[in-house]
Parts: sequence; structure tokens; C-alpha cells
Amino acid sequence: MLASTAAGRQFLDDWLPQAQAATMPHHGHGAPPQTPVGSEPYLPRFFKPEEYRTIEILTEIIIPTDDKPGAKEAGAARFIDFLVFSAAEFRPSMQKEWTAGLATLDRLSRGKFSRPFLELSEDERVGLLTEMSLPERDPKRSHDGYEFYRLIKETTVEAFYSSRVGLIDVLGYQGLTYLAEFPGCTHPEHH
Repeated sequence: MLASTAAGRQFLDDWLPQAQAATMPHHGHGAPPQTPVGSEPYLPRFFKPEEYRTIEILTEIIIPTDDKPGAKEAGAARFIDFLVFSAAEFRPSMQKEWTAGLATLDRLSRGKFSRPFLELSEDERVGLLTEMSLPERDPKRSHDGYEFYRLIKETTVEAFYSSRVGLIDVLGYQGLTYLAEFPGCTHPEHH
């Protein structure tokens, strides 16, 4: 348990904004790393390399890089890998959900395109994920891959907006600040 606690502390040191991590006590576990997420090769802790690549692709489809950083820059796949790896201690069923979800994705890909997900073109991957998300837009519909779609989408959003990139770079979070005066709604139609 101590090793996983130290591993968790190291992961959070990498994940937290550098200014915040630098001010947190490290209780003898070393200084926080000065390299941003993604600057060193990452070795997955739970997923096999091809599964991890699939997770990277899925997170990048859900929150792509455009004029702002996306899931790739935020290291969302790393977060997911660490979360699922750590689930062995507190919720082992999570590991089964992810393993079964990836198997479902591959089965759906082979059924529709006669190829595994990793061999699909970008358009085919997006199309498959769009089909899997159909019940989100039309509650009367169903899809075998919907549960995994919800899992990957929710976890990607959580990973992105809890990262330095999502929280500070995209949302502009400035820390624990307060307003001396609340201006209220500024939309003219609400006055």
C-alpha cells in the first residue's frame, strides 16, 4: 500500500499545477518533477500498449486539440491509466469495466469494418464513436457500445478539467480567489 501511496503522490505531483505542487510538502518523497505531462515517454501501468493507444485516440476524439489544447496536451490517457490501475485497491470492478469496454469497442469495429479499432481511419473511428453515442442524443435508441462510450467520455472530461491544461490554460482558473462584490448577471435581457 505504501508503494501505491508513493506512486499516487508522484502522479499527483505531475498532475497538479507546478506552482501549487511546488508549495505542497513532499514528506521526503523528493521535489516535484519540473517536466510537464507528456514530455517523457509514458509506460502504462494498467493497459497493454495497444489498449493504451486506443485510450489516447478515444480521448483525443472526445476533446480534440483545436485553437486550445485538448486531451492529448492534458495527458488524459495517463490520468485514465493511473485511475484504472489504482482501482485495484478501492474498486476492482472498474478494471473489468475498462477491459470489457475495450473488448466491446474492438468487437464493434471488427463487426462493422472487419478490422480492429486501431487499424481504422480517423473518419471510421469518429463514425463508430458517433454511433456508440446515439442513445445520448435519442434516448429511445440503444447501442451495444453506449456504456463504454459514456465511461470514456465522462472519464476524459474529468481528466481534462482536473489537469493543469484544462483547469488553468483552458478555463483560466486562478486559484482560491473571491469577489469583493458580485456584479450579478450582465445580460441586458435579464434586467
